[in-house]
Amino acid sequence: MADGRKWPTISIVTPSFNQGRYLEETIRSILLQGYPQLEHIVIDGGSRDESVAIIKKYERWLSYWVTESDRGQAHAINKGLARCTGEIFNWINSDDYLMPGALGKIATAFRDEADAVAGTVLNFDENGWEEPLVPARLEAEKLAAYDASAQWHQPGLWLRRENLLSSGYLDESYDYSFDFDMTIRCLSMFPRVVEIPDVLVHFRLHPQSKTTSSWERFMEERYRILQKLSTTAIKPSVRKASRRTLRSIEWYQFIDNVRNNQHRSRFLRSLELAFAACRDPEVRFTRLTLGTIRRLLFPSTAQDRM
Repeated sequence: MADGRKWPTISIVTPSFNQGRYLEETIRSILLQGYPQLEHIVIDGGSRDESVAIIKKYERWLSYWVTESDRGQAHAINKGLARCTGEIFNWINSDDYLMPGALGKIATAFRDEADAVAGTVLNFDENGWEEPLVPARLEAEKLAAYDASAQWHQPGLWLRRENLLSSGYLDESYDYSFDFDMTIRCLSMFPRVVEIPDVLVHFRLHPQSKTTSSWERFMEERYRILQKLSTTAIKPSVRKASRRTLRSIEWYQFIDNVRNNQHRSRFLRSLELAFAACRDPEVRFTRLTLGTIRRLLFPSTAQDRM
C-alpha cells in the first residue's frame, strides 16, 4: 500500500438462488476490482436457472463455490463465512454490484484502531431511480433506538472478520433482518467505525428483492430482535435502547387501536390516550400522541371524525 502496509485480504461471500439474471454482473464487479488480496466465495442454493453455468464460467478465479440446497440466505452466508480466511469481510448479494476501486478504498480506510469501515450505498431500480445512503453516526445504541440520525446499509459496512466471529455468526432464525441483528451485536463489542463518503456498492431494488416485497416481515423480525437484545445485549446501553424502542412500538400500536375504536366516543378515546400517556411520559408524550388527541377532540376532516 502507499503507506507501506501490506494489503489486507478481503473475503467476500455472494449468496445466490435463481439470480442468474444479475449474478454475472455481481461476480465481475468483484473479480475485476484489481485488488491483490481477494477471496471470493459463491454459495448457491441449488439454482435451477443459468446461475451454475455462470459460476462455472468464473470458477478458476473463485476461492470456492458450491450449489446445493440450504436453509436460507443467512445459512448460505454462514457457510461462506466459515470458509473465509481474510482480515476484512462482507457479503455482496447476487443482485448488487461493487463500484470500481471499492475494495482499495475500503482497505485504505482500515487503520489499526478501526473495527469497521462504512461507505455510501447507492440504492437504484431499473426505472432509473437512484438514492445514495451515506453512512452517519453508526452506533449500536442508535440502531437499537431507531435513531434517524444513524444511517447505514449492510453492503456498505465492512467488518473485521475476527470481530464478527467473536460476536457470533448470523442468526439463521431470521430470514429478513439478520443483518440488523448482526450489526448491533458486532458494534456493541467493536464500536470503532470509520465512515467514508465514497460510493462502494450499488444496491438493486426490483420486484423480486426481499427489501421491496417483504418490508412488513423485515419489521416483524426487527421487533423480535429488539425483544432478544433487550435482555441479552452485552452493553447495558443497548439493552436500554432496545427496551425503549419496544415501548415506543407498542405505544404506537396502542394509539392506532384507540384511534380506530368506533365503539367509543371521540371524547372517551382522547381521555384514554391522555391517561395512558401519563403512565409512561418518557415514551408516550410525543407529537403523535398530542396530535391524535387534538384530532379526536377537534376533528377537521372527515377522516378525523371517524
